[in-house]
Amino acid sequence: MKCLQIVGYKNSGKTTLINKLIKVCHDNQLTVSTIKHHGHGVEDISMDHKEVDSLSFIKNGAQESIVLGKQLMERVTKVDKSLEQIIAEDLSVIPDILLIEGFKHEQYPKVLLTKEADTLEKELENVIYSLNAFDIEENKIFIKWFQNWLEKE
Repeated sequence: MKCLQIVGYKNSGKTTLINKLIKVCHDNQLTVSTIKHHGHGVEDISMDHKEVDSLSFIKNGAQESIVLGKQLMERVTKVDKSLEQIIAEDLSVIPDILLIEGFKHEQYPKVLLTKEADTLEKELENVIYSLNAFDIEENKIFIKWFQNWLEKE
């Protein structure tokens, strides 16, 4: 399993880029899993709907709530784990590629998204690519780089 972190400040294009990378992997017949760090202050994760049963179960004291649909399963767990623990214990599918959004200070290879010259790169380790995700030409070059990265052992 190859891992790649996509990091940057809020609204730097991380989620949009990951969705593009998922499509590239899918086009190359590679399986993909994602892990996203919700690092927006003290807020916890929330679901799209005003009343989501699985989240209400957690709010009322359940440690875990699993919802199963026809083909999708959603799991909400009250837990404090490191990225390493999540990867080791919680992936139910072992993918070819694991795309990680956030977790800036972890040690996996990182793609740093910036809008301009950025001081964040000086704080991080293992940055292997830096780009402005909103620049169309830079994006095209990066996607070619990513396709080459996928092919490397």
